Amino acid sequence: MTSPRVVAVHVWPADSPTPIPVDNLELTFAGVVGDRHFGETMASDTRQAKVYARGTTIRNHRQASIVDTGDLETIASRLGIPRLEAGVIADNICTSGIPALTSLPRMTRMEFSSGAVVILGGENFPCVIAGGLVEDAYGTRAESFPKAAMGLRGLTGWVDHPGVVRPGDSITLHPPL
Repeated sequence: MTSPRVVAVHVWPADSPTPIPVDNLELTFAGVVGDRHFGETMASDTRQAKVYARGTTIRNHRQASIVDTGDLETIASRLGIPRLEAGVIADNICTSGIPALTSLPRMTRMEFSSGAVVILGGENFPCVIAGGLVEDAYGTRAESFPKAAMGLRGLTGWVDHPGVVRPGDSITLHPPL
């Protein structure tokens, strides 16, 4: 088995139609610097509807999106495309060597060799927004993506300890305390 490592990093600026590959990610307590999900707080949406009225200011637990190359390969196969490149589905961090990444328990700490740590908050459920990005890149139907990616889109998380994350960084997973 390959040791877990980072293979690619991306930001998706609010003014960009697609995520952009970068040399490194700067993680602060507010998230991924330069990304549209940057911020210590966020407005609640349909995912929190049972607890908060839409638009309520809450803690931002979606500061980073993480996916593994193994899951991207499975999604590509399900969509009938030869490959799904890192970053296309708006992942900030693409890893390799973490089988069943999407199934890791909430509150797992992902520690990078730089010392940065992200706490994993749970599955990043597939949506037609990511499906639209895949459609633009590969010509598939946006509506096909959620079913093809269910249980495989990776995880969202928030920064527990700031630092810089780069391709090639090793990863240590710490189970929930």
